[in-house]
Amino acid sequence: MQQPLWKRALKVLGYAVVLAVTVFVLVLIFRSDPLGPIAGRKLSGPLQPYPNDWTFSNEHFLVYVETRPEEPHSVTTVAFIHDGTLHVPAMNGSEKDWTGYAVADPRVRIKIGDNVYPGHATRVVDLDEDAVVAAAAKKYSQMAEEDFELPEDVWLFRIDPPPDEDDAGS
Repeated sequence: MQQPLWKRALKVLGYAVVLAVTVFVLVLIFRSDPLGPIAGRKLSGPLQPYPNDWTFSNEHFLVYVETRPEEPHSVTTVAFIHDGTLHVPAMNGSEKDWTGYAVADPRVRIKIGDNVYPGHATRVVDLDEDAVVAAAAKKYSQMAEEDFELPEDVWLFRIDPPPDEDDAGS
């Protein structure tokens, strides 16, 4: 005797859900780059030398930052140029894992577009808030509003060249 159509449909739907969950779990386990708000591991892409000019980064709204070279941890974030150097902010910086990793070990890798660049993250603690907002507003127009103020717990990292080329491939 043949099952009713609704039972067959429910069975197929059940298999589809199990398959979708399995694929999602496998993607999470074997991911490299972050998936939106879900942290990733080692960034994928060809490693390029530290650039002398970061203006190409203005073409990309989001970038990826990888910290902790021995056990890579990467996140999706924003970045902007200030005084000719790439800067990466972190909202609620005191609560994020990646910021703590970057302070403990400043070797980072930044993925912009398809390419990965080595860097040395230095936390900027004496912020000139007006200058930082003005620099960020050149790329992120929503920050150009007259009454825009940086939230209290924003951490800002300047991405300098790695101290020596051995760190570049981390």
